[in-house]
Amino acid sequence: MADITIISSALTSIKVATDLARLIKESSSSLDKAEVKLKLAELVSALADAKVEIAQVQKVLLEKDKQIRDLTATLSIRGRLIWDRPYYWLEETGEKDGSYCQQCYDNNSKLIRLQSHGDGSWSCNTCNKSFYDKTFQDGSSQSDYDPY
Repeated sequence: MADITIISSALTSIKVATDLARLIKESSSSLDKAEVKLKLAELVSALADAKVEIAQVQKVLLEKDKQIRDLTATLSIRGRLIWDRPYYWLEETGEKDGSYCQQCYDNNSKLIRLQSHGDGSWSCNTCNKSFYDKTFQDGSSQSDYDPY
């Protein structure tokens, strides 16, 4: 809602400046020098206000553009993200890319690549969580570990 207020304020300043310019143009012969100087000072002030408000609008628009880019990227990732217990993969042109930490993504929406230990065990260097997939082999019996 503040965005609309800023834009409305900028448009009002521009209208005031336009009206003052028109007044000066139409009545310059009937105004004495002091009145012309006063009206020109008001015009300069109105234009300065408009410039400041337009800069605020530009800042808001840049923030919105960044937010749109971020949300678009997030949606793109979510559309390609595959949950394959115990971790996530990204599908890239029909191939899996990853694996990524389930805890980091679920808690912080961050794709943190897991480090494979080559035996079906994986670890995250960010949250220090360990994961074990279906191929996990640690030399103990199947009942000694819970891969999930």
